[in-house]
Amino acid sequence: MKKVVLAVLLAVAMVVPAFAAKGDMSVNAKLGLGINNSVSIDMVDDIYYKFDMEMPVSIGAEFFYGLMDNLSVGLGVNYGFDSKFKKSPFPPDIEVGATNIYAAVKPEVKLESNIFSSIYLIGQLGISMLRAEIDDSHAPDLDMKSGLYLGFGIGTIIKDCFIVELVCSSANGTLEKFFLGGEDVDVQYTATTINVGYKFAL
Repeated sequence: MKKVVLAVLLAVAMVVPAFAAKGDMSVNAKLGLGINNSVSIDMVDDIYYKFDMEMPVSIGAEFFYGLMDNLSVGLGVNYGFDSKFKKSPFPPDIEVGATNIYAAVKPEVKLESNIFSSIYLIGQLGISMLRAEIDDSHAPDLDMKSGLYLGFGIGTIIKDCFIVELVCSSANGTLEKFFLGGEDVDVQYTATTINVGYKFAL
């Protein structure tokens, strides 16, 4: 599964420029580091438990089209590698990751600077495909249903090509039949991520 998703990300970054017409278009390739990630689980009777996660790494690709000089819209995909609970309450460890596909809007302000080309806001809305896996070859598989993905943040472009962003996001899903009684539980994966990347203008 991981190889398939990585192949899709690479294909997006390589194929989109070949089909893009002339205009204010760009492809962004990004590498992210989660600095404040947590998983919240809605147990039975609306009892919530929140667990801090180890720092995950993510990679992503985005395609943007400029509607105006200061407003762009686009599509993106982000693959977050699996990470474990810092203090797992469920021996053995459970690993959680997410693949997010989203539409994005990016209002931007141009800057008169020799270093910073612009500063922009980030808005993302899409589908999250959460993954959960028990770190034990004898353990049963954990089935996850997809849910809503939301992201917002701020970023800057340096020297017209380098990207630095701070993004807060929420990925939601449902863990099916987690308990012996066959109950489904709601899962929310929240993240604060620092992204660095490169902008390929088309």
